Amino acid sequence: MTDQRFTELLGKQLAGEISPDESVELKSILADNASLRKEYERLQTYFDTETVEDENIDRVFDRIKAQITVPGEQGLKVVKNKPYSTWLKIAAVVAIVIAGTLVYNSEAIFFNKTDQLVLTQALTKATEVKTIVLADGSTVKMNSGSSLRYPDHFSGDTRNVYLSGEAFFDVKKDPEHPFIVHTEQLAVKVLGTAFDVKAYQDDTFTETTLIRGKVSITIKNKVAQTFILKPNDKFTLADGKASMSQLSHFNGTGTNRIVETAWTNHELIFKNNSFDEVAKLFERWYGIKIAFKEPELKAVRFTGHVDKETLPEALDVLKLIENFNYSIKDKNVYIYR
Repeated sequence: MTDQRFTELLGKQLAGEISPDESVELKSILADNASLRKEYERLQTYFDTETVEDENIDRVFDRIKAQITVPGEQGLKVVKNKPYSTWLKIAAVVAIVIAGTLVYNSEAIFFNKTDQLVLTQALTKATEVKTIVLADGSTVKMNSGSSLRYPDHFSGDTRNVYLSGEAFFDVKKDPEHPFIVHTEQLAVKVLGTAFDVKAYQDDTFTETTLIRGKVSITIKNKVAQTFILKPNDKFTLADGKASMSQLSHFNGTGTNRIVETAWTNHELIFKNNSFDEVAKLFERWYGIKIAFKEPELKAVRFTGHVDKETLPEALDVLKLIENFNYSIKDKNVYIYR
């Protein structure tokens, strides 16, 4: 990942214009690079003490630029020919600070042309499942409502991809180049294995399940702590707390299936899930929005599965378990007593 991309993402964050996917990417860059993390903290502290509005961003720009001088040179010159948007002005400030850091510490940031990779973004809409083959031959099956950023080729010591949502990875073995899946909160590192990562922005948890092989998981704000998963293990991070458990199995139709990866076979399974959790699954599965008129209904728990059922058919099955009513208007579903 280049310093240029770091500058762009940080500028957007400081201006409040960064997207959720870009926020995941920025956090991953910072987790992997101590030098950039140090610069980020220094810049964040600086901007926390300034009110960076359009009317005074030029003053901030000039003040930081004036603090950077190169020994034996006349100073670092930056020409501003055209008006900047707010975030571009901030990004320019970030770039100046990084340039100054390079002058004083040549080891702080590395310019390696092989690392300057352009990331491709793959997206899946609600109801959509997509399979991608990466440059190393690894395959990624993306669940609905997900985003994956990946390079068209891998270089350097690691193979890095960035996920928001859920995907099942079948990674080609390459012990010399570990494969790392970055989410907003986790870095999942593998050599060659099959596993599922679930990290939706609107979920209260992040989850990794291992089918075969071995993975190590690092929580990005607790880099000293690593969790090792073996086959059939499940790692969950919820409310900042990590836990380990076993995969869940379902045999409601006579065939034993893994709940966490059933979606890869176009089947939605829920086991003792709250109605609120089932609603989120249905939203991604059917491409709808569900609202509860009585909040207490969110706590009702269900066990079941959906395959080829329509939305009304799936809701009617749930009604056999719990007494509730529903109405459907366009893409909105209302649940009530």
